[in-house]
Amino acid sequence: MASFIFIYRAGPDPVPIDRVAENRQAWGIWNTELNEDYGIRTAGGKVVTASGVTDSDGTVRGASMVEFESMDAAVAVARRSPNLAFGGSVEVLGEYSRT
Repeated sequence: MASFIFIYRAGPDPVPIDRVAENRQAWGIWNTELNEDYGIRTAGGKVVTASGVTDSDGTVRGASMVEFESMDAAVAVARRSPNLAFGGSVEVLGEYSRT
């Protein structure tokens, strides 16, 4: 198995108020499918570069560390992420290999 990180990015608009409960339930199911208790949720932060520190734009909303047989398998699962329904995206990062 190879290790992957899913980086969850928010869409341009917040989850509509009338769909918040649905969204929370979807994330609960998602965490169960990924075999994780809760994942890592984020809200804001800082971006550090050689020229200074700025506020994060807030689009990164969380992350998961997961294991799959291949990048294709990880991408197939990421395509079912709950945030996609609300205009978000998932960045799938694979484990670095020197081979």
